[in-house]
Amino acid sequence: MSEVLQITSPSVSKAQKREYDNINELPDEVLISILARMPMKEAARTSVLSRRWKKLWTSHPYLVFDGSNSLRGIHYRSEQVLESEQFKYLNWVNDVLESHHDAAIDEFKIRFYLDQCYQSDIDDWVRFAFGKKVQRFELDLSSSRVISHVQDSGYELCSHTLHFQTPLSLTSLVLKQVRVSGEVLENLVSNSPFLERLCIGASTSLVNLRLAGPSLCLTYLEITACARMKSLELDAPNLLSLKYSGQNIEIRFIEVPNLAELFIGGMFVETCTRSYLLPLVPTFASQLQKLVLEMRVDERKMKLFEYPILSQLKELELQVRARDHDSLLCLTSLINASPSLNQLSLELSWSKSYTRRRVMKVKRHHYNLKEVEIRGFVGGMVDTEFCIYLVENAIMLEKMSIDPFTKNEIGGGNCFKAERARAARVRAEDLRSKYGVEDKLVIL
Repeated sequence: MSEVLQITSPSVSKAQKREYDNINELPDEVLISILARMPMKEAARTSVLSRRWKKLWTSHPYLVFDGSNSLRGIHYRSEQVLESEQFKYLNWVNDVLESHHDAAIDEFKIRFYLDQCYQSDIDDWVRFAFGKKVQRFELDLSSSRVISHVQDSGYELCSHTLHFQTPLSLTSLVLKQVRVSGEVLENLVSNSPFLERLCIGASTSLVNLRLAGPSLCLTYLEITACARMKSLELDAPNLLSLKYSGQNIEIRFIEVPNLAELFIGGMFVETCTRSYLLPLVPTFASQLQKLVLEMRVDERKMKLFEYPILSQLKELELQVRARDHDSLLCLTSLINASPSLNQLSLELSWSKSYTRRRVMKVKRHHYNLKEVEIRGFVGGMVDTEFCIYLVENAIMLEKMSIDPFTKNEIGGGNCFKAERARAARVRAEDLRSKYGVEDKLVIL
């Protein structure tokens, strides 16, 4: 894009002018296709090039209004600063929409904190996007300023806003910190015959949701942090992946013949790892290929639980909260229930305890486990004990990756964390020398 801007300078060469003339000879459809590969703000800057270019960018098919960067730090500043940023954001979106002339758009994204004070503006944006036959729609009004489970002043997506005569063109719908009821969502989904992806986050209005029907195209469903939700019913023949994290709810699986990936977390997983998962999983246990669990280690309760055989499970990711006197060996029952397991990923977050215990030994051979990733490694008794267990029992182990940092931590950004990481790496090297893992062990 910089080359295009440079050729308007009075000192451009003849070669640059010829290049500019060649570009101008291209039909509008080709130029719009070029602009579509640029960020919207960059595309808008081309309007100064000439009279012809003034309108081209207004047919940009990807309208992405990401104002999340301007929200950083506002949490610690005054309400006046927030209101000023919100006013700027509203003007930006409204100015672009007033200039836009194309009959259809592929993508429309709103990412900024706005509440019900801006109900009318947001309603207009929703109508605009759906009226333009948008395929991928995202309305993310979240902010660290708002605690979702006590927040009832957020924008509400109502049925009257979505009153359209023809079916929608949606393939992806993302709503975060938007109050939307189960009834409105069900109507939206039933009126979107091509919808494949649905993500709902931090909605205080979502209580009961039923997604059903042989024509349902949905392949990915994500529901997180909906504090008042009570039930979810799924009759979804094409569903491949489900993510649920939040309160304990009732989930009814009527028909999910293709479900291959499952993520469960929040308070719900605490119940799942005790008793609720027994009637829940066997209906599709034999078809699951990837399982992700957010869980807290509770040896006493987990010993009472027998996992169903997950015969096709290839990937297991465990995001574990543990105290430094717990034993991760209670997780071996789940690993043992997955005879085809090929990849194991473990992410640890720790809380301090002053209880001491002796090192434990468990022997259960795993014949297919080839790759292990452990994040949040500190080299204490708990995680070292688990690493030793895997080294001794994963017969086909090819690679064990150890990282002192979790996904959410920035390596070296904190002196304490950097020092902790150095100590953890030294302890990880002890594993290499004592247990002969040599090239199999990768320390990050």
